[in-house]
Amino acid sequence: MPQNTTQASMPTSSDSKGLNVRPDLLPESFFYLEKGKTFNQGTAEKFGSNGTVFRTTSKISSYNGRVYTICQGQVFLQPCGTDTTKVNVILKPFSQPIKGLAIKYIVYRGLKKSDFFSGSNDVINGLGSTGFVDVIRKEFTALYNMLGITEPTFTAQFIGFPGSSNPQPASTLIDDYFLKVSKTQTTGTTTTEAEPAKAFELPMIPGGTHLGTVNGSVGIDIVLNEGDYTIANDPNPFQLNLDFARHPDHVLNQASGANDFQKKLIRETATQFLDVAAFYGLHTQGKGKIHLSDHSVLQTVEQIAAQIASFASAQTTYLYIQGSRQRSYNFYGNHSLQGSTNNMKIGTAANNLSLQQFEQGWPVKELNAQPSLVIQLTTDNNDAAAMYVKQGVLHTDTDNEDYFIRGKNLLQEAGTGIDTNFTKPITFSLSRTSGNTTVASFVQLIYEGIIGFEINIPDAAPNNPGELVSIILKDVDDIFGLINTQPNIKAKTDSEKYYIIDQNLLLINFENKKGGQDIATVTTKKVADNILKNNDETLPRITYETLLNNIRQNTGSFFQSRTAYLDNTNSGTLSFDKKRNNFYQPELPYYLQKEIFTDTDGVTIIGLSLRSKDGSMASKKILGITEEQNNIFSALINSYHLNNPKFFFKNELKDEDAYYTSAENILYKRYSLGVIGENQNGKLSLVEPAAKIYISTIDNIMYTTEEYAKWIPIDPVIEGLQTYMRLPQ
Repeated sequence: MPQNTTQASMPTSSDSKGLNVRPDLLPESFFYLEKGKTFNQGTAEKFGSNGTVFRTTSKISSYNGRVYTICQGQVFLQPCGTDTTKVNVILKPFSQPIKGLAIKYIVYRGLKKSDFFSGSNDVINGLGSTGFVDVIRKEFTALYNMLGITEPTFTAQFIGFPGSSNPQPASTLIDDYFLKVSKTQTTGTTTTEAEPAKAFELPMIPGGTHLGTVNGSVGIDIVLNEGDYTIANDPNPFQLNLDFARHPDHVLNQASGANDFQKKLIRETATQFLDVAAFYGLHTQGKGKIHLSDHSVLQTVEQIAAQIASFASAQTTYLYIQGSRQRSYNFYGNHSLQGSTNNMKIGTAANNLSLQQFEQGWPVKELNAQPSLVIQLTTDNNDAAAMYVKQGVLHTDTDNEDYFIRGKNLLQEAGTGIDTNFTKPITFSLSRTSGNTTVASFVQLIYEGIIGFEINIPDAAPNNPGELVSIILKDVDDIFGLINTQPNIKAKTDSEKYYIIDQNLLLINFENKKGGQDIATVTTKKVADNILKNNDETLPRITYETLLNNIRQNTGSFFQSRTAYLDNTNSGTLSFDKKRNNFYQPELPYYLQKEIFTDTDGVTIIGLSLRSKDGSMASKKILGITEEQNNIFSALINSYHLNNPKFFFKNELKDEDAYYTSAENILYKRYSLGVIGENQNGKLSLVEPAAKIYISTIDNIMYTTEEYAKWIPIDPVIEGLQTYMRLPQ
């Protein structure tokens, strides 16, 4: 139905238990071009696919006017290709403009260099030329006044632009500049910069600030955030480095891949970018606001559609589907129908669907001027199959649980004329004007419809194809990655340890008090710590932890305990001191409880359980191993050249629902850890260390090796209570 006001995410059902609802997005940002200024965009300049290339830069031409910051963030300047009259500006958002949409960078390509620098590459000294220069000039002076250092000449290098004293190799990651640490050193009464090239932290600029001007063409990239970390031996030829930052006009080109797998990873990278027209189109969903340069505000569908009408993609809806292991739908080829490459049905109505291949060309499907969207995806009808609508508005025809779709809402019952290879039709409402013009946007789904996989188990030689086996991946086998990652944030001292957050959402289940399954979306965190073994010796450890994003409980209630997309949710560091035992502990209301019990062979086992101070069941999963054990898996990943590795939990019992019983009548499970990842042919492989590393759990929440749990201090009150509870009553 045409709408004249921005579309709120209202209930799609009148269910009294609160089903089929989600919080409003409340998007709010600034339009990056000057109000009233015209521009053109040809089909060759628009965001999206064009054969073997995918344009990530939305480029416009015939524009003469100002350019503005879309939101608050830090700013970093780079050259614009070989054009010495232009610069590129990289904005790292501090305040995210759309809830649930984590943006890593916004890259402006082709601004006039003279708005920033004089001929000698010093920052221009005239206040009032641009809002950006006004802000950084004032902050620059204030910084050196605070440090008690004589203010130096404000050269271009202070805002990241390369100069003779700070060479910047094109392969350097952009994060190395945003996450750098400036240091001063004091000798006697004199304080100087330890690293002059890094003397000024990149400035924080308010949203809506006048950055610079353009005469002709300007491009913009919106890069979605996956986390502030690097992957060891990453085979993807594309990296978010200075080479990417300096392009006047960027495209992903499959030809840059050295083999089929690298070409596939380049195609996968397209999901990391968002069209600027679709970004603004999302403001028509959930009470959005777009601020303009004259301080007016756009709030209706009609206003927003008119503002973006000159983009060639103004009516394009983009469909992103994240499948298993945080890859795109059918990345592993397990969703195609037998004897066919087709793997979805798509159309405008449930009775008007056509068979198509989702990932044909690129894993971002572009739908032009489509009035509505209906899809059916392939499934193996496993009870664990589920979908979460991260972005998009479900139509009233699609039953859901607060935008989680599972069970009878997702899977079809067998019957005459029913093809159970597909899910039920899932229908989305797309924003349209009163004249039935579709407004650009994107629909983003997280879908796990195929639970079984064919996995290679290589022989001792890494390149030996080995044995091909069928495996049903458990929920926990798709959670804990980040094994061979390193933080981009630099520690200030040797006593600091890092934590890393993977911003991509995962679908997982939690057992509830009724014996059923609660479904949730989570992100994951990797934490390094030191725990005190004795007065002067510590044990380095690694903890993997899920962070709750959304959860749907079978009690009929909905809550968002906390979100993994809080503004500026990035990686960081924690300080540890050998003089006090400040080891990793989960945030309140959670706490760790030590469990000591005897296994079936009479051996004492030390484990941990995760408890909540309010007595509720945990909506979190944790894996704890030592750093030395983690290094064994990192070496294994490197030896077998695995990409996108995650821990695999190999049950010592054949029945996944079975438990061991300790001498103290404690039920527990025991697993040996392996790693599943993509080999150099892109196929999944399972590898295990020669000497098995075992973990145990008593609550299906906390999984630890004994070495990890051994040095956790025991609370004497809790220990006494445990002993009492185990005595015959």
